[in-house]
Amino acid sequence: MSRIGPANAPPLSPGEPNRTYGIIAWAIITPALDALVVSLRFVVRKRIVKSISWDDWTILAAVLISSRTGNFIGGALVIVEVHYGFGRHKQDLTPRDYREFERFSYGEWIQTFATMMFTKVSICLFLLRIVIGRTFIRSLQAAIAILVLSNIALTLMWILQCRPADDAWMQPQKPGFCFGKETLKGIILAQASQ
Repeated sequence: MSRIGPANAPPLSPGEPNRTYGIIAWAIITPALDALVVSLRFVVRKRIVKSISWDDWTILAAVLISSRTGNFIGGALVIVEVHYGFGRHKQDLTPRDYREFERFSYGEWIQTFATMMFTKVSICLFLLRIVIGRTFIRSLQAAIAILVLSNIALTLMWILQCRPADDAWMQPQKPGFCFGKETLKGIILAQASQ
């Protein structure tokens, strides 16, 4: 049986799982399910509600670029990451494959941030359509502004985490500066907790 992953990768360590098949299956199945659900949402909005609103378009944007759940852009990145070793242990990868995996993972986090922002903004836009009262409306508008602005700031922090930028995935690193792992975890948690 052929092995998914880098052709030049060393064999798996005895007893170590290779999770690449499950990751690829997830990266293919979830976009299909997401596309079905969002398509049904658009059909219902068009036929029953008779209008498609901003919340519908933003959730569509989230689905099109979605993250590790394996949607379109994210799913493509996941499949490339699998080629370079995603689903296998670091010790089972060549240094080059691990570096390439890290490079694509770096890019995947950028689109993950965008996906989370579009999903949260879509929820806020939906709530704007059903809430009454000036206080609630202003609160939701402020939340949308904060989500967009903080996403821009956190994404820029992620992109600029290293100087030079390729130090984020290059090993060994060149002379320069990179945020520590705790700072990177903080950026991810800040994005997730908005």
